[in-house]
Amino acid sequence: MQSINQQTPAPTMAWCHDPAQSPAILALFMGQLSAHYISHGELQSPRAIAPGQWSPDLADHMARQIEATLAAPEANAMQRIATAHQGDALVGIAFISLDEEQRAPTPFATLDDLVVSPAARGQGLGQALFAWVCTQLQAEGVQRLFLESGIGNHGAHRLFERLGCQPLSVTMMKELGV
Repeated sequence: MQSINQQTPAPTMAWCHDPAQSPAILALFMGQLSAHYISHGELQSPRAIAPGQWSPDLADHMARQIEATLAAPEANAMQRIATAHQGDALVGIAFISLDEEQRAPTPFATLDDLVVSPAARGQGLGQALFAWVCTQLQAEGVQRLFLESGIGNHGAHRLFERLGCQPLSVTMMKELGV
């Protein structure tokens, strides 16, 4: 009996500028949602309405954000989406924000989201996409990459710490009510 070796194709990564990719990017992002993902960044935007509670309009908000990001001119895009494909399949995305104000003494960017398809998890794709983003940003003179992660998102915390990220602060919130 002959064995058939079906290797997964090596991922290809790129900054996405193709508006036709918007539905696939949105589907991948929406497919990974859990209450543990929510951090202060989601609460300070239209994404979440309370800790552990996504906005009912999340899909519409994200669709608009993705479409606006992909429509921006490449040369000066301060919001970017990196994609990872295996063959024709979109298996990873990273949303990046570059420092628009440039007030900090050290140039930085923020990794807003890093999402890997459930089918592609455990293959090192998150690590590879993170490394690719870091290399691209470093080539542009970015010296620091910040990220934040929901307090219960322990898998992401372990991944980012393995990749050399270190905790800097604890973000707290108090509901003041009305």
